[in-house]
Amino acid sequence: MRFTIIGAGGIGGVIGAHLAMHGHQVTFVESRREHVEAVLSRGLTVSGIVSLTVRPSILLPGNLTGVVDTVLLSVKAQDTQAALAAVLPHLSARSCVVSLQNGLEVERVASAVGASRTLGAEITFGAYYSDPGHVVYTGRGDLSIGELNGAITARIEELQHAFTSLLPTKASPNILGMIWSKVALGSMWFATALVDEDVPVIFQRLEYRPLFRHLAAEVVQVAKLSGVSCEPITGIDMTAFVDRNASADTIARCWQALVQSWSQYESKRTGVWRDIAVRHRPTEVASILGPVVERGVAERVGTPLLEKLAMAISELENGSRQFGWHNLEDLTKYFISLDRTRGVVR
Repeated sequence: MRFTIIGAGGIGGVIGAHLAMHGHQVTFVESRREHVEAVLSRGLTVSGIVSLTVRPSILLPGNLTGVVDTVLLSVKAQDTQAALAAVLPHLSARSCVVSLQNGLEVERVASAVGASRTLGAEITFGAYYSDPGHVVYTGRGDLSIGELNGAITARIEELQHAFTSLLPTKASPNILGMIWSKVALGSMWFATALVDEDVPVIFQRLEYRPLFRHLAAEVVQVAKLSGVSCEPITGIDMTAFVDRNASADTIARCWQALVQSWSQYESKRTGVWRDIAVRHRPTEVASILGPVVERGVAERVGTPLLEKLAMAISELENGSRQFGWHNLEDLTKYFISLDRTRGVVR
């Protein structure tokens, strides 16, 4: 297959390197000039749980020419518009764009290129950009792809086969349900980024679990009102966090799966934490949680805890808030103060 990968960071770099290793034609489109020059000079190196180097084609956005076949969009959510602007002139009627991104960016992609040319993906494996020419693959996870209308088409099956070079890939008849579940999980991951500590350590603090559950519950409730049924991912049924009748055993299994999924990663910090603490750049919080809050307004369901979390992350970004357990304490106090008649899960 012929792939054009927009963004050669963690996710795009790891997937592209594996595709190239297995004989696919891969061209990266990357905006960081120093990354492009490093890959051209000495190749793209993947370290971590695997070790490999490939020498793919890579170019700056303005140098893309011709018609592209399968586009893998793997940029940060806030960079979707610029990435689409670079690739739109090169799409044909037979092209497709696969959103490998966090959040609900697949909907923005579909609005720009058309639903029939858009595929969704749910990804939970760990990876990050380290330095020019180098990405780190920190741990295996889930990889699912699907048509927005739920059909299992020939192109989905072809992509499923290609992606299996990286890890077993599921062709999903409800990819939107998996994407929304990933957003619900992401809300919890955003909250862990408020503390300068490993994710498994944070999730094992029992006093904060009601807070994490309610963050996920706000997302799941908005998804349901939007006509989307959330799917289990990484062994976790996100709807259990909303169901006040869910058994203690069911909830315990969800937490066990969540902690185990993070314990297997070499890096046990989120990309959100890395953006703030290491890269000193804005996170995806506005682009990921913002659309959920807006959808909640449209569906007349409140998302007060998500809004409070987004504000706390923004304050970390601008330096008016510091990392620490006190941030989870603040959110917990706010959570407790919420009207318990609005579906708060404890």
